[in-house]
Formats: sequence, C-alpha cells, structure tokens
Amino acid sequence: MYCGIALCVAALAALAVAGPAAVRQERSALSFRWCVPQELVDDCGRLTAAAGVPIGCVGGIDRLDCLRKVQNREADYLMADPEDVYVASHFDNADFAVFAELRTAEEPTAQFRYEGIMLVRAADNFRSLADLRGKRSCHTGFGRNVGYKIPVTRLQRAGVLKLPQGDGTLSPVERELAGLSELFSASCLPGSYSSDGGFDRLLKERYGNLCQRCAQPDRCAKDDRYAGYEGAIRCLVENGGDVAFSKTINVRKYFGLPVTSGGVPAGPAVNPTARPEDFVYLCEDGTTRPIAGGDGQPVCSWAQRPWQVLLGNGDLSGARLQELQSVGQQLHRYWTAPEQESDRATAQRLWIDRNAPLVARNETLAPRDYLARANYAEVIEREGRYGNVLRLCVVSEPERQKCELMRQAAYSRDIRPALSCVLKTHEACVAAVRDGTDADVVVLRTPNAQLEPLLWETFGDVMVAIADKTISRERLQTGPVALDLADERAVAAFGQLATRLPSLKSVDASAPEAAGAPIRIANSNALPQGEAADQKVLVCDDFTFQPLANVAMCHLRSNDERGPAAAVYVRRQVDEAVKDSVVHAFTALSDTFGHGQAREQVFRLFGPFRLRSGEQQLDLIFHHYAVALSAAKRS
Repeated sequence: MYCGIALCVAALAALAVAGPAAVRQERSALSFRWCVPQELVDDCGRLTAAAGVPIGCVGGIDRLDCLRKVQNREADYLMADPEDVYVASHFDNADFAVFAELRTAEEPTAQFRYEGIMLVRAADNFRSLADLRGKRSCHTGFGRNVGYKIPVTRLQRAGVLKLPQGDGTLSPVERELAGLSELFSASCLPGSYSSDGGFDRLLKERYGNLCQRCAQPDRCAKDDRYAGYEGAIRCLVENGGDVAFSKTINVRKYFGLPVTSGGVPAGPAVNPTARPEDFVYLCEDGTTRPIAGGDGQPVCSWAQRPWQVLLGNGDLSGARLQELQSVGQQLHRYWTAPEQESDRATAQRLWIDRNAPLVARNETLAPRDYLARANYAEVIEREGRYGNVLRLCVVSEPERQKCELMRQAAYSRDIRPALSCVLKTHEACVAAVRDGTDADVVVLRTPNAQLEPLLWETFGDVMVAIADKTISRERLQTGPVALDLADERAVAAFGQLATRLPSLKSVDASAPEAAGAPIRIANSNALPQGEAADQKVLVCDDFTFQPLANVAMCHLRSNDERGPAAAVYVRRQVDEAVKDSVVHAFTALSDTFGHGQAREQVFRLFGPFRLRSGEQQLDLIFHHYAVALSAAKRS
C-alpha cells in the first residue's frame, strides 16, 4: 500500500479536523511519513508511488522544520547531515533515533564517512605532537573538517595549539588563525577566511604565513593546486611541506594502495614516483604507523566525520522500525537500478544515489551518542560552546523563536561568533545596543541615527532610477523620467518620485525624446555592468545619489510593496574588531542560508517560519522577500 501525493494531502487535511484518534488511524494507513523540504514534496510523492512503497511525503519549510515535525510526530523520519543531528541533540525534550546511514560505494562497510589523519615523512622522526611546532603545514582548506576543524580541535586539546588569551578584540575565527600562524612556520591554508571580502583580505595580510606554501599565495583560494584532500597530500610530498591534514582514503589513492587494507587496489597512483614507505601517519600519542598498514595496526585517525543518516523519532522500534528499514531499502534499490535513468537527478535531490548505499543500523542511537562515536560534537564546539557570542536583540516572541533556531543552525555550520537571542521591545532593543548593555546587534527596518548600520538586505528584483554620475540636482528635477509605460511596476516606481516632485514628467523609454531623459527607471537585474556602471548612479526617492551597488538602500517602491531594506545595526562607538565579527557572522549567515544558497534547505534565513504553535509567519527579523545580506556602505 502506498499514498500518492494528492491522496496524502487530502488525508492529512482531514486529519487536522478529525483529531488525535484519526491521526493514529491514518498513520497506520500511510505506514510511514518522510519529511522533505516543501519544494521536493511532489517529487517525493512521485518517486515513492513509482517504487510501490508505503511511504507518504510530508513537506517542511526546511530541514530544521522537518526536525520539529518528526519530534511532534507529524512525520516519522527525515534524512539529515551530522550537523542537523547536532541541532536535534539540543532540542528541548529531544526524542530522536539514528536508524540508517548513507555510506559510499567505495567504503560501504566503513564506520565513518571519513577519518582525519596527519601524514608526515618517516625520515622526520616525529616523537610527539609538540614536534609540529615550527613545521610547514598543508591543509585541505579553511573551515573544512579534516583540514581545519579537526586539527584546531585536537591540537588545542593536546596543548600544542595555543590561542591568544585575554584579547577580547579578536573574533573566534581570528583567534584560531593567530594560533595556527604562531604554531606553524609556513602553511597552505587556502579558502575564504571570511564571507566578507574586505575582512578576508585583512586576515590574509595579517597572517600571511598561512598562505605561504600555497601554489598562489597571493590568492590563497579554495581552487589552489594544494587545496582539497589530494592537494594537501601533494603539498606535503611535492611542495616541501612537513605535515598534511587529510583523510585516509585519499592517502591510499595518492599512493595507489587498496582503498581498504587488503582490499581491491584503488587504481594507478596519483603520483607514481612517491613511495608509501617514505611517509607515516602521526598519532596523537606521538607514535607513527605505516600508511600501507602492513603491520596489521589500524590507522590512527584522530577524529571522524559521521555519515549522513536517516533520523526518526523515538516511536520507531521493533517490528515497525524493521519494516521502515526494509521499505527504505526497497525505495533505494528501485531508484538506483540501472534501468531507472529518467528520474536519476530527482532521486539524487532526495539523497537517493547509487553511489550512496543505504545501510540499516542494527541498533539505533540517540543523536548525542551517534556524534560521540566520532568525537564530532567536540569538533563543532571546539572553542567551547558559546564561549564568544553576539547578542541579537529581537522584538517579539515569534522573532525569538526564529532567532533560537537560526542560532542553532548557524552554530552547527561553524558560523562564528555564536549568536544568542535577547527579547525586548523595539525601543529597548535600540537602547540596549546603543548603550552596549544587554545586546550587541539589532535588525531594524527603518533608519536609526543612534546606531550604525553594517549590512543591508538585498532584493533579487526591484525597480531603480538610474542617472549619469555627473548630473546635477537641478537637471535631475527638470526631467523627464524614461520608463516602460506598459510595465506596471515601473509606473508605480515613477509614482514614488512624482509624489516628491509633482511637476516631474514621464516619457516612454521607446520614444525618441527618451534619449535626453536625465533619469531612467529600470529593473535592478538590468543594471549596467563593467565600465558603464562606473559612470552611473542610483537616484533614491529623496533625490539623493547612491552607487549602483547600494540597490538595497536606494530602490523605488513599486506595486509589489517592497519597502526599504532592513539593516543590521550596532553601537556607534563599538570597536572595529566587533564590527568585523558582526559583518563576518551575518555575511556567513546569508551565504549559508540565504536565497538560492546550497544550505537554504537546511534553514531559510528569508521566507516563512513555522512557530512552535504550528502557525507560519512572514517577515520575522528579515523581510521574507529578501535574498541576501550585503555589507555595501552608503557613499
């Protein structure tokens, strides 16, 4: 028996009226309910129906909303990253169980997705982790697990990596970079140290030795020749490094060894001239082990990344759990069979992939216990849970609820400083940030002269007025304004200017006289680019000018009622280090959970939010139609 998507929707709608007894009865009819992001519900229903499995599909706003639905018994399970499992472990009254894992075709029996290792030269005769001091290090990339998070975590624990103490001006990110810069004489730590370009450049200038061993030190980018798992090994073997932080499977592939000891060879060595006997794994106790595994000893991995999992609620047990594991395997086999090519991409969006076999666990594990096996919570919390925080002031209980979930999502995804949520009235929030007492940051939708704005919302599609950079205000006010008179949004935008200056005339953009118009109304997606952009400015509704980059603060309200952008405000007297931390954290939030970003399905920074009561609300903290946050500043 299975539930097609239309039938599921109708059945669930009926349940909302029928009450708990009907929920229990219908639950049996549906057998199992899989929660997926709302935009994947139809695809999910089609795939489960075609496979003939008794799985209904439930839509959540995002993956963390699905966690709530599973916890509240509105769904039975979801597919989750280890970071989502971490969030689940901190839910109030957490009641979850990991019951299956998505592994890889190369390592279907491995306990972990990958194991972080330190690779060194055998001839260097390491005797302890302290011998790493002054060495040249090779990392997969900034912020990555085996090349950054795990080394930072474990080397701190061993007392080898010492972060600056007592300097409150350094952000958590900069403290880690400062510690690594002091420990190693030279490194290749490629990637963006901050989502904000200016802060990224500042950090790379300040800690220049962290890019010194990269192929292109001036760029130190994530696509460097010595970036990534293989790149870090290449940096050690081919570029004079002393230690590489990578993972075991890539070491074995680089040297042409079997992927698993005693197993099928990985294929030709990436570097046929490199000899595996010249390199060893460095263990946390200072001993070393051969990479070929000839002595029968296991690899000395110092931390692991868990697999992606199927995460259910605590009601799944016994025969019911076994049935779900069985139908899950049936669904996976159906859509990974060679003949099922037509919907392969759709299946992959739902994490059904022939290269990621589904492996049922014999015993379920609670989220905390699952992460503890890999020391993964320690990796996420490496600087001490919420040791350095930004206090975000919110003005309503619904905003507080969104802030709390946003805080957890951000922390699990390594966005630092960590956030904390403070609930006050609008006026009290402004006062608290202004005085630096109970809050550091507030998001406001109207300008406030008492505070300093650092970032603004950006909108994907708004109407703007454009003029030549050399234009005078006198010429501006004589008009006319050129626009597409058939475009209702453009006409409404012109109306906003005409409200300020009733004598202003309009002309259709296609008319001959439009060529001499000092102002042109256009869609923000059609702004000039390159050199042409340097010669233009935006005209705001008060007839002031802004650079083209400042669309968020200088656009015209059209008939879709998109008002001025909300902004992230801080105290005016706050020091530059705190400003950098705020810009870094909120830019990272936007780049991680903003519209169109890869992890928007984890948590939607913009858009609807579901309260604990089940009600959905818009425009909490940020406008629902915003797409990103930008640090572009007013001229």
